[in-house]
Amino acid sequence: MAERPDIKRLDDNTLEVPIGYIDGMRVKGLIYVDRQLQEYLEVEAIRQVANVATLPGIVKWSLAMPDIHTGYGFAIGGVAAFDIKNGIISPGGVGYDIN
Repeated sequence: MAERPDIKRLDDNTLEVPIGYIDGMRVKGLIYVDRQLQEYLEVEAIRQVANVATLPGIVKWSLAMPDIHTGYGFAIGGVAAFDIKNGIISPGGVGYDIN
């Protein structure tokens, strides 16, 4: 993946997907990936991190670990927490094979 002006590197191991990357994002996305692994980062996986950031009740961030790659809804390696009263439960966040 080439450097994108809308994705910001915060440090050696963290990329930020800003609110506004796609419409409706409630929180930022953080992707934990170094520069070497960033070369393999799929654009669709970044979009999935942003999509999760639009879900009701999401708390703080939509996260992705270094093994990030495109999944069915959440990116594989994606992590999110949701408010118990206003949030959601998503089998896509767990994985349909595990769920």
